[in-house]
Amino acid sequence: MTPAVANPADGLQLRLTPLADVVGKPPLPGSDGLKRDLAVLRWQQFARNSELVEQSWSYLDWDIGRFQAAIGSDFWDTAPRIRKGVPKFVHLVSEVEHELKNAIGRIRPFLNHSDLKPCLPRDYSKSFPSGHATWYVTTSLLLADLLPERRERLLVVGRQGMAARVTCGMHYPSDVEAGQRLAKAAVDQILLSAQWQRFKHSVQPEVKALLTPPAAGMPVVHD
Repeated sequence: MTPAVANPADGLQLRLTPLADVVGKPPLPGSDGLKRDLAVLRWQQFARNSELVEQSWSYLDWDIGRFQAAIGSDFWDTAPRIRKGVPKFVHLVSEVEHELKNAIGRIRPFLNHSDLKPCLPRDYSKSFPSGHATWYVTTSLLLADLLPERRERLLVVGRQGMAARVTCGMHYPSDVEAGQRLAKAAVDQILLSAQWQRFKHSVQPEVKALLTPPAAGMPVVHD
């Protein structure tokens, strides 16, 4: 039997209270913040086209492979430990996001405003903070710490994964902004941990391999 792969994030616990403080609360009914949220969503619904919808669909899954083009190398063969290990750390942040989302209990925008029509499969879980924004921004920041030479390209993918949820009306802008704040604050905790430092040291051979571009050169990543 093949032994189970050790979880590199094992034993790491994120401090919830400072993360909850960073996330904050959603805009109140009738507030300027909510009016701004709705104005953005209605404009996006009016302005989006088939290309933007297709791009939003490409970020539907939480898949670390979505960052391959930004790196310019194949995760699956070149960096299996990074491909399997980084999501273990991201999972810790997603657990916090899920706990905060259920505690805050904000309803999805299309459930409160019948004129909003999502262009992604409808999700009826709570809305604040956005799970997709949290996942994509967290993943982009952790990969950027491993691969600072690709930092800007990786952060572009993180921002695109975040924005796709507003483009297709699944989240208020304030939802994804809260997910972004959560991701940044949680990654600050992760990067200081002994677990991340050990993991980062252990995957340096894979980092070196990933930074060797294929003969055809680096793919283009659009902002």
